[in-house]
Amino acid sequence: MDAIELELDRKFFSDDVVVRTAHRYSHSFGVEIRQSDTTTMVCLTPFDSHTNCEQLPAHFRNDALDEVLRERVRAQTADLHTTLVQAAFRELRPIRAPEE
Repeated sequence: MDAIELELDRKFFSDDVVVRTAHRYSHSFGVEIRQSDTTTMVCLTPFDSHTNCEQLPAHFRNDALDEVLRERVRAQTADLHTTLVQAAFRELRPIRAPEE
């Protein structure tokens, strides 16, 4: 079966978003990513010739949009995440062996 090619705008879909999204498909497809100054081309080649790829472009774009939203949430909550992790580490105390 031929590869499915998807072109994504690099202004909207960061390189990290595209890589994370493509990785979601790596269990069923060979993945190739090519970039130009303005676009990223993702080529997905099914491992199985019986794979139905009719909805693949729509699913990939939806998953990429999901990754964009996850990236934005991570950026907006990074300080909170750091604060929570630091608080958790402050609460840790070494476990001492009982004295005999």
